[in-house]
Amino acid sequence: MMVCSSVSARVSPECIEKVYSVRLVPKTTDSINLSVVTDLIQTAVMNLPGVVVAEQGDLYNVNTWRVSSILGREFKYPESLGERAAVEMAHHISLAGRKLMTFEHED
Repeated sequence: MMVCSSVSARVSPECIEKVYSVRLVPKTTDSINLSVVTDLIQTAVMNLPGVVVAEQGDLYNVNTWRVSSILGREFKYPESLGERAAVEMAHHISLAGRKLMTFEHED
């Protein structure tokens, strides 16, 4: 199971100033590739304003112009401390969400 989280936030160069919303989107798939990842990201950021920011490794180190073209909106890799903090927050949220979704209750 894959889980993608999106964090809609106002970010300054140094920090996250305000978080507007957080989303978790789970997906079960037999294989993982760029198409699966971008579809998951598109679902997670649907109807959210602003620029999509994600780590290079999450998108197979594809050039930003190509990712922007695939997503159909402005995209960038994190450059400032604030952007890195927002991406880190999204990673923590997705990991915690995945743990909760895959938790098996012991009777």
